Amino acid sequence: MKTSQFSPVMPPEHTDRTCPAVGFQRATVCVPVTVRPFAHAGRTVTHCCGDPVVVAGEQPCAGTKNGVCHFTISQTICVEVPVEFGAVPVVGDPFVDCLGASEEDICTDCTRETDA
Repeated sequence: MKTSQFSPVMPPEHTDRTCPAVGFQRATVCVPVTVRPFAHAGRTVTHCCGDPVVVAGEQPCAGTKNGVCHFTISQTICVEVPVEFGAVPVVGDPFVDCLGASEEDICTDCTRETDA
């Protein structure tokens, strides 16, 4: 007896059939962005100011042991933040303003003004 490779419940001519459907959703997507400034020091350059001083015997050093010196540099900056919008699984707390749904293609030419 020859056995069939197809299930007896579904005839072979129905095995590759699907019911395709497409839905379109217009939406405005918004996500908060934080700009956190940072500063990295570049390579330092040390300039020797005069000749070294050599003194015999123990001499106390002026200043603070293991001390540091402070000064401030300020710079106005402008940060370019490239952002690409798309649809991904939920990241953070997104907000959405739903603008309408349809079975018709409302996405093609969606940049033109609508009469809605």
